[in-house]
Amino acid sequence: MDEDEKTAVLKDIEGFLDERARGWYARRGIPYRRGFLLYGPPGTGKSSFSLSVAGRFELDIYVLNLSSIDDSRLNSLFAQLPPHCVILLEDIDAAGTSRTEVSETTENASQGVAGPSQKRKSQGNVSLSALLNALDGVSSQEGRLLIMTTNHIERLDDALIRPGRVDRKVLFQLADEKMSSRLFCTVFKRSDEDDSNPEKKTDAEKKTDDEKIDRLAREFAAKIPDYLFSPAEILLSFLLERKQSPTDAVADADSWVAKARKERGKPENYVRARAIANPTDSFDLAESSQAHNA
Repeated sequence: MDEDEKTAVLKDIEGFLDERARGWYARRGIPYRRGFLLYGPPGTGKSSFSLSVAGRFELDIYVLNLSSIDDSRLNSLFAQLPPHCVILLEDIDAAGTSRTEVSETTENASQGVAGPSQKRKSQGNVSLSALLNALDGVSSQEGRLLIMTTNHIERLDDALIRPGRVDRKVLFQLADEKMSSRLFCTVFKRSDEDDSNPEKKTDAEKKTDDEKIDRLAREFAAKIPDYLFSPAEILLSFLLERKQSPTDAVADADSWVAKARKERGKPENYVRARAIANPTDSFDLAESSQAHNA
């Protein structure tokens, strides 16, 4: 996600959480809820962004693993959630919500009207109609911030991601040159907290250090092909292993890229290689998160 999109999303959420917002929605007869779909390859920061949103706005976050519960348990869990919180539904495409032909009865089910599609299930144990009903049916509570993530937006049922359930879709892409440079600076730019005796360096010396890191960051980013690696791969698999030496990170970048390309060329890695090379293809890796789990 680029910085402009990030700023817009955070402003959107801030406006929704404003204490005057509930009254504004009520006076206009608009349900007071907001839904976001974060989509893109694994390792691009969807879960991390969700957690940072909760921290930034001081909200509890609840992660629901839909693949491990059934319709009854889903309704029970949603009933127990507080009125102001973040609900995170990760890897929503793997939780019984795959794209199929949507019948009118599926839409009706979210309004409490029974129909044969209410029993439709996929890989998970939660039916699509039960999920739709939990999200915005007649018994659903207002005031919660819903975030869903997926590596496979093309697999999601249209009924799940229509406006009103998903108000904003946000693409998280593999790293480009700007992202690679930013990750480099994140690792190697020092703050006062990093130094045991920060007063030893003058402001001029700190500025010189920052300018050096900025220059090395540009050199590093120029060596990393755009849209080949996820931010997580660059940060966790490469930069953190060299966090004590920015010059080593720049020097080792070419060989790391070459090795990664060679590994992805092996037959057993063919599917994953295609996924990483093209954000619109399929992705199979899962992201992890730390939060309340329901």
